[in-house]
Amino acid sequence: MSIPRRRPQRFLAALAALLLLLPAAAAAQSDDPVLIELGMTRERASFVLERFEIAVRGVAANQGMPYSPEVLAQLYEFLPSFLEQRVTELVLLDYARTRGLSLPEGRVDEIVAGVRANVGDDDEVFELLLAEAGFRDEAHLRELISESEMVQFAFDAIRDGIELGEAELRVAYQAERGSYLEPAEACVRHILVPELETAEDLADQLGEGADFAELAMEFSTDPGSAERGGDLGCLPQGATVQPFDEAAFSADLGELTGPIETQFGFHLLVVDSREDARQLAFDEVRDQIERSLRAERADMALERYIEIANVRTYPERIPPLPETELVPEDGSEDAPDVESEDEATEGDPDTD
Repeated sequence: MSIPRRRPQRFLAALAALLLLLPAAAAAQSDDPVLIELGMTRERASFVLERFEIAVRGVAANQGMPYSPEVLAQLYEFLPSFLEQRVTELVLLDYARTRGLSLPEGRVDEIVAGVRANVGDDDEVFELLLAEAGFRDEAHLRELISESEMVQFAFDAIRDGIELGEAELRVAYQAERGSYLEPAEACVRHILVPELETAEDLADQLGEGADFAELAMEFSTDPGSAERGGDLGCLPQGATVQPFDEAAFSADLGELTGPIETQFGFHLLVVDSREDARQLAFDEVRDQIERSLRAERADMALERYIEIANVRTYPERIPPLPETELVPEDGSEDAPDVESEDEATEGDPDTD
């Protein structure tokens, strides 16, 4: 008895339905294209743009500016550079993961506690602060803090793993010996006044034995030194404006000099002591040289890690900045419709 062959109509119908869905799925992904690929990690435009907006908000806050769509538009041209920075972060995170690195226990809690300390126990203010900085909630803040700390932790691990011999450090010292100089310095007191006539009158009083510190506290318009009797401390050569600098490094010690005119006014000054420039010995700058060389070698090692990681970036896929309708300051027009949080596409990187 022969067994009848199963007809494939149902299979073909299912396949046809699947094929009909493919264009829609492809369109959905093209609206949120992959911008970075590293191994199995895919970071899409929505995710990268969320991170970029947080960075822009931070830049605006550091400059004392309120965040606005205009600020984002002004900095949007730097998004390709931000993409390259993100590549470095991903490579360092991969370095940490493959080597089993972990942050010190409680490190993220410590940083969050520091942020919370600025607002006290007011949860509502804390949530407002998070929103203004671009974070969805505290969990989102913790996620980015953990990642940022791990990036630095991984780089520190690379740097600390660099081995440097004593001979190598001495060679570096000799190669840059001219840069390891301690500049000449002069320890100076001064009185600053706006008018030449006043300066000359004070010079006459000092010549007759008046107390320099008392006159400085009474007449000097330099608030930083007046309360200290005119004492500027010890200044490295070249740290002040040229006329004052020249006088400080040529005047006789302990003698009244001036009036010296600068753009700030007229100075009367007394140089109490002066030290010549000197060459710093190797032992004095050894730690500085070691830190510099370690950082330099760590950067070179990181560049090699990035090269062998075979990261792919697609700056050409960066979407144009959406046009934003601005609401007049008087609020006479309704605000443009904004996609709700439920409708927004989640920005987490694909890990499939």
